[in-house]
Amino acid sequence: MRYTFTLQQQHYQELQENLIRDDGLERIAFILCGRSYIASDPWDSIPEERFLSRKVIILPDDMVLDSSLVHVTWETDYFVKLLKEVEEQSLAITIVHNHPNGHPKLSEIDKVNEKKLFRVLHNRNGIERPHASLVIIPDGGISGHSWDKELDTHPFDLIRVFGNKFKIFYPSKGQGDLAKAFHRQELAFGKALNHDLSKMRIAVVGCGGTGSATATFLARLGVGKILLIDEDYVDETNLNRLHCASISDAQTKRLKVDVLESAIINMGLGTKIKTISQWVESDNNTDSLKSCDIVFGCTDDHQGRLLLNRLAYFYLLPVIDMGLLIKVSEAEPPEISVLNGRVTVLYPENVCLLCRNVINPEIARAEGLQRRDPEGYRELKKEAYVIGEGDPSPAVMTFTTEVAIMAVNEFIHRIQGFRGPDGSASERLRLFISCEDRKTGGKIREGCDLCDKQKFWGRGDMEPFLNRI
Repeated sequence: MRYTFTLQQQHYQELQENLIRDDGLERIAFILCGRSYIASDPWDSIPEERFLSRKVIILPDDMVLDSSLVHVTWETDYFVKLLKEVEEQSLAITIVHNHPNGHPKLSEIDKVNEKKLFRVLHNRNGIERPHASLVIIPDGGISGHSWDKELDTHPFDLIRVFGNKFKIFYPSKGQGDLAKAFHRQELAFGKALNHDLSKMRIAVVGCGGTGSATATFLARLGVGKILLIDEDYVDETNLNRLHCASISDAQTKRLKVDVLESAIINMGLGTKIKTISQWVESDNNTDSLKSCDIVFGCTDDHQGRLLLNRLAYFYLLPVIDMGLLIKVSEAEPPEISVLNGRVTVLYPENVCLLCRNVINPEIARAEGLQRRDPEGYRELKKEAYVIGEGDPSPAVMTFTTEVAIMAVNEFIHRIQGFRGPDGSASERLRLFISCEDRKTGGKIREGCDLCDKQKFWGRGDMEPFLNRI
């Protein structure tokens, strides 16, 4: 079993501000967490329990009985009161405390004391799923472990902190050397970036013009594990935009994911590749998507975007969505009136794709109907009850590739910070005609259950999946 933890950046900051204070005393907080259970990841077939932060609760000062540089005692009745909410919502609870002296791990005394509390929890709630403990230190480091139903502990393999910045913490951080191929990248951005990339699991959904470029860039950066999802194959109409594809691939109708898998393996850079040649919303893809740390959305399909749009908020799984818009006249030769690239980062506190009007729900409905019931789709299309397929959208390889570069550079910045403290953009629009970039804000629609309310942020597993009916 692999155990990991994902913290919203706002929660991480809340813990730092309330636990790490100038007086150098230990303090206590709690995190109520959604759960994500993965029966088998696509690369190693290992199950995973993933904790997802939903709410931080700081223990009030008047509940602290005694505190010093190396210990804290507190009214445990406060913990017991939280267990009702934990039980009713099928959540996990995490006990968090700080080590002002900078010791990076939970001490044996911490484990003895917290084991008593988790025994109370299991006796009272009877939940067999694990709960957790975390410790945070003044330099921002964070570590911890889960408690299983037998009250045995399991160190976290990975702790993610996601928001405007992407931080990951793991036991071997900074240790060992990577391949010589990444040495000059290390000279530019430091060793830490290379190590972090080697630990990451990233999905690329859609392996066309932007997706094929994105996947090859990620592999050449040194990403450890990549999942490729696309049901389409290479043909002569998309051959000129697909990185790594050849005319023989088009003639044999080779799957896009297979072409990319072969190309990335042949790079010899150590990236582990898994492919899914199915529609992203197929039921057996759920665990594979949940196994990832980051998702790049490279599909122009509205129904697929609807799924990824919800996935980002429910599972605290950042989705970097991209698109290219080209509008041309019907004259010959055509005149281009709009030529824009877009990169949008989906995550709690950012505006979702529905509120940004990137997704058209009616088109998404039509796409879903066409997949489920092609005959019914054709009948309804005759009666104009669904929006049908239009002419192929214009696309040019240099611009689809540049949009992929925009997305991957946004990802690198959020890990390494090369653009400075204000360099992140929830959405970046590149106007190719005027050669300028704009950060666009977006407006939240009243009542949007993703970005207007926080009820699903970090909710994780539930029935129905993603609360979709």
